[in-house]
Amino acid sequence: MEPSLATIDPPTILAGIAVCFAAAILGSVSGMGAGMIVTLFITPIIGAKAVIPVISVLMLINNASRVWVYRDGLQFTHVVPIAGVAVPMAAVGALVYIRLEGAIVQILLGMVLIASVPVRRWIEGQKLRPSTTQVVTVSGVFGFLSSVIVGAGMLVVPMLMGLGLAGPALLATDGMIAVLVNVAKVILFGSLDALSFQLFLLAVAMGLCTIPGTWAGAWMVRRSSVTIHTVFIEILIVGGGASLIWSAIYA
Repeated sequence: MEPSLATIDPPTILAGIAVCFAAAILGSVSGMGAGMIVTLFITPIIGAKAVIPVISVLMLINNASRVWVYRDGLQFTHVVPIAGVAVPMAAVGALVYIRLEGAIVQILLGMVLIASVPVRRWIEGQKLRPSTTQVVTVSGVFGFLSSVIVGAGMLVVPMLMGLGLAGPALLATDGMIAVLVNVAKVILFGSLDALSFQLFLLAVAMGLCTIPGTWAGAWMVRRSSVTIHTVFIEILIVGGGASLIWSAIYA
């Protein structure tokens, strides 16, 4: 039986609210990591196969609130070409995702979460100045992977930074790209019967819990230059990814 708000016990609901709030703060400050944190929490509850469709709804709401908070910095000149490539590739990724076995998805999620820590550190150290060809390539890869794994957004942030975006402009533009891609994913997963009405309602409820976190993160951004990807969060991501792989292999 699929989980719904009626079948989840109150302590789990309270924990979910806290996780979504904290993850939204992380995403609002850095533009990355929110989906990964929520994934660690919801995978044991809803199963690995339902994660990407549910995260798509949740991140649609989360990123829409981020765009609104940083709307003054939004730059559509970068949104249109990146989303224009990413959206159709997300459709291809969705078709691949629904054909994957649940255990394979869980192992893949775990590997991505673990790899995200060193990959993010490496990307931060690069001084990227993407050409048009590179923008198209990265956008296509991002779109495809966003329908298959969690954390594909880490490809977009450094590319936007290489295009000269920073601060609210970076966060708003990245958020708008994510909104368009996730709208397409939600429609696709719904049409492919990979996102039931119960899971949709659950995702909407969790997504609404991220809105206060987005505002809290915006308050921090406007008053501090501190990056939120701390060692504690990296340990949590790596540990959670390892546990997903372990349970998929030995469950």
